[in-house]
Amino acid sequence: MENPEDIEEILSVHWPHIFASVDSSSPITLTKLSIRNWLISSPTGQSYILKSTSTSSSINSIDFELQYLIDLNQFFANEYRVPIPIATINQLNHATGRFWLYEYIDGKVYADNDTTHLFDERELISLAKCTSKYHQFLMTHSPSLATNKRSTTREHLLEELKQAAVIHYSLFFSFLIIDFCSIQESIPQSNSNSTTTTTTTTTNDSTNGIDVVSQYFIGCYPLLCRLLRDSLSRQQKTNIIRSYPIHRNLRPSKVVWSRDNRVVALLDFENVNHDTLWRDLAVCLSTFCTSSSPSIITDVDRMRIFIEEYMKQMSGGTARVSSQTEQEVFQLIVDEIILCACEDFTLIYWQYIHQRDKFQGLKAMEFYYKRALWHAEHALKK
Repeated sequence: MENPEDIEEILSVHWPHIFASVDSSSPITLTKLSIRNWLISSPTGQSYILKSTSTSSSINSIDFELQYLIDLNQFFANEYRVPIPIATINQLNHATGRFWLYEYIDGKVYADNDTTHLFDERELISLAKCTSKYHQFLMTHSPSLATNKRSTTREHLLEELKQAAVIHYSLFFSFLIIDFCSIQESIPQSNSNSTTTTTTTTTNDSTNGIDVVSQYFIGCYPLLCRLLRDSLSRQQKTNIIRSYPIHRNLRPSKVVWSRDNRVVALLDFENVNHDTLWRDLAVCLSTFCTSSSPSIITDVDRMRIFIEEYMKQMSGGTARVSSQTEQEVFQLIVDEIILCACEDFTLIYWQYIHQRDKFQGLKAMEFYYKRALWHAEHALKK
């Protein structure tokens, strides 16, 4: 985002009724929190967050996000908070289609990689209550929020895995053919001992013909495909096809807690996209119900604490998730965790092939492969 002088200019032009003057007699304090977030502390003691959108975001997308937040805030009716835009001097929710301002929401926010805090039963119940309230908003607010179409991510995921595997199996076998031809050309016709030596050396070289990352991908491919097919097959039997514009990133860094460890607010809705409610729950539980972060293993007992309260709230609220039992919901969420892990694994490999500068490393691929495998072998059986 722009430097402090640019931020001061944006505030004084678009929100002069909030920041009457920006000068030495009434200074404001600017703190850069992230690439798109600035904390503004005013002389009155009130704090604000100025957010900027991605340069690729359209006016329609930011309009949708901000109206979504306004409607959700009304639905929460002071029980929980979300960022809501403060109108500009021209009574618009954003400035120039890029910037919007909201009141800072005070409270505790845990980092996603915080290994010092283990969310206990009371906190998980509070989180379940807030999440269920949010999902009831999605289910009842407006028909335009729901769709019978699933997210296209999963439809393409298996195909992407197949395409990548075909490319690299072909590459692998082409190396074998080239090496085989080299072997044939280099075999001394009169010396069988030399033949053995040459063949052994060249075979070792052919193993190095395809890079380590691609070798790892090819090795993981058969099992990942089976896990994907099994999880998708179980989901298709549930008749749950409705999708909503869900948060998609309900992690510790997106939840604000009070001093007595109650959820008071949800943050960062810029990645809202259509998917099932199970996707929200899978991301949430795979980050809140672990003993370390990131973790391959999800604590099943703590998952069940959350799910029990979530289903209780949904059955007594304005909307019902479905007629499923807690065990069926648990299995659906575990399947979604497996799908999420497969997607992340595939995305990282896609980065390796197409955006090498953003590649997260072989260890990241190993992490998501092991997470998918653990949940298939252990969580589904509990």
